[in-house]
Amino acid sequence: MKTRFSTLDIMCVVNEIQKYKGMRLQRVYDIDHKTYLFKFQLNSEKCVLLLESGVRLHVTNYEWTKNEAPSSFSMKLRKHLSNKRLEKLTQMGFDRIIDLQFGVGEAAYHVILELYDKGNIILADKDYIMINILRPHTEDEKQKFFVKEVYPNSRPKNRLNPPTEDSLIQILKTAKLSTNLKKFIFSNFPNCLDYGNSLLEHMLISGGFSTNTKIGVEFNIDTDIHKLMNCFLIAEKFLDNITTLKEGFIIQKIDRQLLPDGTMKELCINQEYHPFLFAQHRNLPSKTYESFNEAVDEFYSNLESQKYDVKCMQQEKGAVKKLQNIVKDHEERLKKLQDAQDEHKFKAELITHNLDLVDNTIKFVRQAVAKQLHWDEIWDMIRQLNFEDGGCTYAIVNNLKLDVNHITLQLFDPYKEENQNENNSKLIDIDLGQSAFGNAQRYYGSKKQSAIKEQKTIDSSSTVLKMAEKKTKQTLKDMQVVASINKVRKTYWFEKFYWFISSENYLVIAGRDAHQNEVIVKRYMKPSDIYVHAGFSGATTVIIKNPTNQIVPPATLNEAAVMAISYSVSWSMKINIQNAFWVKPEQVSKTAPTGEYLTSGSFMIRGKKNYLPATHLILGLSFLFKLEDSSISRHANERKVKGIEYEGINNIAENNDEFENIPSENESDEDLEKNIELQDKEKNDDSDNVNDDDKNLEIKTNNKHSEKEENDEEKESRSYDETSKNVIDVMRIPNCNDTAECVEKSDPVSSDSDDDNDDELNEVNDLDKKNETVKPLILKRGQRGKLKKIKEKYKDQDEDEREMRIKLLHVINIKNHKYT
Repeated sequence: MKTRFSTLDIMCVVNEIQKYKGMRLQRVYDIDHKTYLFKFQLNSEKCVLLLESGVRLHVTNYEWTKNEAPSSFSMKLRKHLSNKRLEKLTQMGFDRIIDLQFGVGEAAYHVILELYDKGNIILADKDYIMINILRPHTEDEKQKFFVKEVYPNSRPKNRLNPPTEDSLIQILKTAKLSTNLKKFIFSNFPNCLDYGNSLLEHMLISGGFSTNTKIGVEFNIDTDIHKLMNCFLIAEKFLDNITTLKEGFIIQKIDRQLLPDGTMKELCINQEYHPFLFAQHRNLPSKTYESFNEAVDEFYSNLESQKYDVKCMQQEKGAVKKLQNIVKDHEERLKKLQDAQDEHKFKAELITHNLDLVDNTIKFVRQAVAKQLHWDEIWDMIRQLNFEDGGCTYAIVNNLKLDVNHITLQLFDPYKEENQNENNSKLIDIDLGQSAFGNAQRYYGSKKQSAIKEQKTIDSSSTVLKMAEKKTKQTLKDMQVVASINKVRKTYWFEKFYWFISSENYLVIAGRDAHQNEVIVKRYMKPSDIYVHAGFSGATTVIIKNPTNQIVPPATLNEAAVMAISYSVSWSMKINIQNAFWVKPEQVSKTAPTGEYLTSGSFMIRGKKNYLPATHLILGLSFLFKLEDSSISRHANERKVKGIEYEGINNIAENNDEFENIPSENESDEDLEKNIELQDKEKNDDSDNVNDDDKNLEIKTNNKHSEKEENDEEKESRSYDETSKNVIDVMRIPNCNDTAECVEKSDPVSSDSDDDNDDELNEVNDLDKKNETVKPLILKRGQRGKLKKIKEKYKDQDEDEREMRIKLLHVINIKNHKYT
């Protein structure tokens, strides 16, 4: 497995990282004592450069676990390199040394990364005087790598020229017979060290040689020298064009293992990474990436998880094998018990069929023992008896075990012919202390005990196997939990703000502080967007991003208003119902009427403010999932524009209570008188002009806050119904199916003809004219105190109870009107 960069890899990765020049270094982190992360940023573009001493250098897209406390080397790098631009990134000579220059002129610093031997990272100033060094050491008496020493510029080597044909012949003649051509070239030609093993093998295969070519056998110096020279030309041409390579490759090895349960499991193991698919790798499994940097990042980021996968496979194999061993052990145990039963039964039957022979033999041996004869004499008598009798009167004695009072008899089944069954005889131990019948009974007892053991084993085997299977599953489950290196998700520009996606697929953003409010308006607000604000100091700035020039639907406006009110002091003060307004971007200005420049995050609104219905302090939490490209078509139009039947719009009138449409305290008395005159005038006006909507809204407010002026329940009930209808008419806007196209929706009671559509378009175009007269109503003298008392009275009332009381009062008013 490849473990570190070669010269070719360095040439490719340095060429690819050139596009990050000019980015500013924000922070330096350390993963371990030899691996460091350099975080760069330029405007909204970010990148993280990973440096590992002696191993690699590449841009990473993965989230690496950093040390909790930075090391002293990291702090030194931060001190000298923070906020400096990456001005230059070069390979020193043709060696595995990379020079990263930060800053210019007198403020220039160099980070020198060595990717050979034990590796090193050196921080040096503009004159290459070492400020800090990761691994201080001395190579020889002249080259010392310590702080305040000058980094030797003569250390990096240059690219060597290929050998000539004459020098090649002379060196090849010194080779021994049957020497491997590849190994001999690699060890005798210095420029082959620059090629590396992969390029050397590639040039030989491309030139017509195999990797196992032997000098003097497959290779003839006189006839094949020109082919070998062509191989060197292939390698030199490859080095000249290496900067044009754009792709990266990971060479893999498929490890197939047959698990004990009979299933075949395959595991792809990454072996090498290369900027080019060499000839020797074309028939091997590989993965292609858009760049070599991406291939290297994928290789090293998955290295630990790959090792873990191999370990898991071995543990899985062991766990399954252990389970099968338990099953096999139980099967073997049952088989032994069954065989023991059969054997004991067979012995008992043989004794029963030869009772007389066994009894005679037992008596003969007992008499011999009683005479106190020597065992050898007894054995001689038995041999003579076996020879003379031939099994007619006595059984054949095979062995004497007088120390345990046993003898071994060879018994035959008299009811079976000898040729009928080869297993017609059996050697049986006979106890001299018992009769033939007693020995038969002993074997029948042994057979019964084996049967009892077999049944117990069968009864306990199911429990044991279940426990073993449970333990195996738990072992496999535990192996699935692993702390791995996760890929960093690409963050979007709006994620640094408060944001959400509306139910109609509009992006709504809000500032977290005054600085972000300033940034949102100046940098991200476009002419087609909508500016929403809560209407009082300290509230956040909310922007509805409108990628098209279509009218923003009312449901999205209402949701943005909820956000504007919730991210304000209303949340902490528990002021449940407030009114937000929206304006167009051209109405937002940074300059006050007096010419004074406002503070950061503050803006002046010029012209008409379009006030939205009162909203509740309700926020929710949602999860967003990024779909694959193949799944996008199945989720089209899921977040389309809501129609008038949308529940949130139909219940606008019901959600309004005595705290809605509270005006600003900064309104003058002159504006108060104008609003009162306007209210009196609109009460007597029965025309269908655009002020009808404002009249109904004002009648509704007056009915809620001034019951002494309106005592007629019939007029109050009629004004309530008209208000609900007119609020919906005001909010009626063409509906959008998605953010890309807008399809106008006709009125529910109208036809689908072109004339009706034209009328509805005219109604939409007159919306701005209607909204020009919509102003926050001014409370009369004494009403603020009344509202204060009401708020104190109902401060412990929750939303459900308040809504229930409002509906109950409305029903009572209607019934009283009916009875009168």
